Amino acid sequence: MKIYRFPKSRSLKVLWTLEELGSDFESVKVDLLAKDSPLRSPHPFGKVPYLIEGDVSVSETLAICIYLCERSNNSSLYPTDIETKANVNAWLSFAMTDLEASIWGLLKQLVFVPEVKRSPDVVHYFTNEANRAISQLSINENTLWIACNEFTLADIFMSQILQWAKICGLMLPVTVNDYLEKTLNRTTYRKAVEQNDAP
Repeated sequence: MKIYRFPKSRSLKVLWTLEELGSDFESVKVDLLAKDSPLRSPHPFGKVPYLIEGDVSVSETLAICIYLCERSNNSSLYPTDIETKANVNAWLSFAMTDLEASIWGLLKQLVFVPEVKRSPDVVHYFTNEANRAISQLSINENTLWIACNEFTLADIFMSQILQWAKICGLMLPVTVNDYLEKTLNRTTYRKAVEQNDAP
């Protein structure tokens, strides 16, 4: 199995999933910044992450992560119980729509757009939208993780997006920040970062 990746990108979620599953894989760094580089992702549009396993190829971060869980029959990272899975899916949906849409928009303005070309109105809009989404986060103290008592894909997706929020200088409520720190203290996370950011 090959995972095509790029440092500090969404491919971290896939590598973190693989570390949680204890799966064997080959990590291939690609060059997203040079169009004519020989080190390009085989994705039709050169995107990462991208998975190839035999005749199977999977694109899009969430699709890859679900494929990996179902392939390994892991019922804790992506539960098979219909009620628990619904809760995990609800958090995944929130993470990838309300939360990521605004925070990614803000991150692009603050990190990838030169300051002289930055739009204060766009920054203001995305900051307000991101803070609104963050204010909707409610950490249930009766469960160990965001969706249930098991660490799941919802935690992997939520935590990377919350990291982006902190990079943007957004303030997280104490309970949300404590939750984030708990996810980042996992050995699997540290191993995934080493893999994803390796030269």
